[in-house]
Amino acid sequence: MIRELSRKEYVARKRFLAIASTLVLMLTAVIPFFFSFSLQRALASPLNENAQSVLQNFRSYKYFVESDWLASNLSHILSLLALIAGAGAIAGEREEKTLPLLYTSSISLRSIVVVKFCVIAAWLFLVTFASLGVLAVFSVLKGQTLPALPMLVASVVAWTNALAFLGVVFAASAFSRRTVVAAVCALIIGFAMAAGVSRLGLNGTAFATNVFALDGSVLWPQAWSDILLALGITGAGLLATFVEVDRRRAT
Repeated sequence: MIRELSRKEYVARKRFLAIASTLVLMLTAVIPFFFSFSLQRALASPLNENAQSVLQNFRSYKYFVESDWLASNLSHILSLLALIAGAGAIAGEREEKTLPLLYTSSISLRSIVVVKFCVIAAWLFLVTFASLGVLAVFSVLKGQTLPALPMLVASVVAWTNALAFLGVVFAASAFSRRTVVAAVCALIIGFAMAAGVSRLGLNGTAFATNVFALDGSVLWPQAWSDILLALGITGAGLLATFVEVDRRRAT
């Protein structure tokens, strides 16, 4: 039954997943060129003596990975996908009047929520590492070699940050009657949480990352704190979702 439900969730989102994945991969390939172009215009002043060296660094895919640009921007992109894919997880069932049928299913509603979450999380995981593959191909075409460990750390941080936001999205979807309302509430909560975390001096969740030193080495304490904080928020979001669906079932 779980397997059938997983397949149903995938089939229901198959077209969206395919289109979104293609757009993300295209965007991933363009991001380094976009930042290079933007920086070139910003540093066009002849008074800036370091402009050329900085621009050269930004044309390097290695610098793109080790300067937190990849982790931060990939987190943003994945979080947007999580918002679009997850906002209707519970609220969409209410809109389609299918939620009462889920309450009478032989599978607990908590299990259904977990399956929905895992399907989207697995898709985000595949998109994350497919994006890294695109970057690797383009770096080879430019005669560059991407650092394996920083790429892995950046991708894991980006993915877990997206999971944290997905947990928030699921909770908002459980408390909302409309998908649009769930999406707006998730954005408000997400930005509020990011602002609060930033004020505390911690790494953000899908909005701020700081896991690499100036020399490109991994700052392991910051990386682990970011990952664990993201996983904690993910669990809290799912717990809030469970509590709400159970409360509505009881009423």
